[in-house]
Amino acid sequence: MSLVDACCNTPSTEAHWHNKGEYQTLGTKIAGEDRRTYRTGPKDSKRGLIAVYDIFGYHPTGIQFFDRVALSHGGFQLSAPDFFKNGGITNEQMGAGVMPWIHENADFKKNHINEIILAAVEDLRKDGCTSFSIFGQCWGALMAVNAASQEGQPFLTAGGPHPSFFSIETLKDVKVPVIILASKDEADMIPVAESVDAKGFAIKSVHKRYDNVHHGWTGGRGDWTIAEQREAGLDAVDQLGAFFAKVAAAN
Repeated sequence: MSLVDACCNTPSTEAHWHNKGEYQTLGTKIAGEDRRTYRTGPKDSKRGLIAVYDIFGYHPTGIQFFDRVALSHGGFQLSAPDFFKNGGITNEQMGAGVMPWIHENADFKKNHINEIILAAVEDLRKDGCTSFSIFGQCWGALMAVNAASQEGQPFLTAGGPHPSFFSIETLKDVKVPVIILASKDEADMIPVAESVDAKGFAIKSVHKRYDNVHHGWTGGRGDWTIAEQREAGLDAVDQLGAFFAKVAAAN
């Protein structure tokens, strides 16, 4: 399982955004501790989304992306949990330090990622949601498909923009169709999407490649004051919202 090279050497950006949502405490303690989540979107929506940020954690561009997805295509209640108790990776820890940092702070099992995700799902369910999808950015996209690969998982679809670690092997157990929005830095993701579609899901996976933007442009590495990043980002919002709405309507 390999990391996209650009994930190791592309630093986070300075960005600004006025948050549309609010931080809340998850209703379930994780390993005996309270954890928070960012909630956004119309509170009367019955469609729930879990968003998994990239390794930089909460970042203005990522929050903007979540806020916009939550308001797209009729709206979703979106929950973006805080998986990193001590904050995301710093630019000083980039390069050779990325994989050790992930192993220490962002391991799916050791760091209770799935438990946090399911706690966020349960809160959305209590708030009226009846269907759920999950997406993430970079490392977060892998966490999304890992969650959707578990037995009894609650999701209708999974995926996300500029994924790291995506391959036919890492998605072999995913139990739902996926959406893959690749940047110019990812390998060809068409075979990966085709391998998921070979499972015979009623709705086909979505793949789109953005060859004019770099890895991380919707999250911590994004700068939407740059026109091409903003344009591609808004298109990614539309792609995700449309796919999630389509799958929810079919179930």
